[in-house]
Amino acid sequence: MEEKEYSNLYKIVNIVQRQKDRADLEAVRCLLNDRMRLRTVAKEEPIFYIEDGKDLVYLVLRGSYINYRVSLNGKVNILGREKAPVWSGIDRAANASNINFTENKTMEECIVLEIDAKYFLEAVEHDGRFGLYIIKHILNKMTDISGKSDRLIFHDTSEHFAYFILKYWKDHHDAAGNSRIEMKNADLADEVGISQRSLYRIQNAWKNEGLISVKNGNIVVTAGQI
Repeated sequence: MEEKEYSNLYKIVNIVQRQKDRADLEAVRCLLNDRMRLRTVAKEEPIFYIEDGKDLVYLVLRGSYINYRVSLNGKVNILGREKAPVWSGIDRAANASNINFTENKTMEECIVLEIDAKYFLEAVEHDGRFGLYIIKHILNKMTDISGKSDRLIFHDTSEHFAYFILKYWKDHHDAAGNSRIEMKNADLADEVGISQRSLYRIQNAWKNEGLISVKNGNIVVTAGQI
């Protein structure tokens, strides 16, 4: 395969870096080859399947989804909410024995770039710019994980909630600076990492202090409140 074919993946990455979750899909399509494809995933559907774990790497270009695990007794542990643009499957592509798969479900319609895992690794090897980008991505992810561990150890429940609100608002506010968290309380508590009892207590206290609003059962946060 010619060098320029590998550089197409780096060009797609550049488009995504510049335009974030509003990447020009037509520009991306012009750079596709037979080892990459765009796919639309409907709301509340999985993006990734365990049977494809060794064969595909994913770059979610539009939308958001959650990762979660379900215990044998049916308890759901939400590991986190991911918002485009976000990668998945890099670890499995680099080490096929590392199948640490989690369940996933879209929170809205998503546009996903599916990349053949072998082609992805060839691009890392042949295009130094793309390889460096992936190294930086992995380092950023490690930093995020380290920060999450520190928060679990050092922060109290109110600080966990504050961190979630700040990050959610940053990722999801509209042009007017408003953000609406349309999640069930059980799911929200799981994602924040606190009990539902703590969530109710903090939510009521913050509402009384004017730090958040609650409309139709959903938390609403404005730029002024942030």
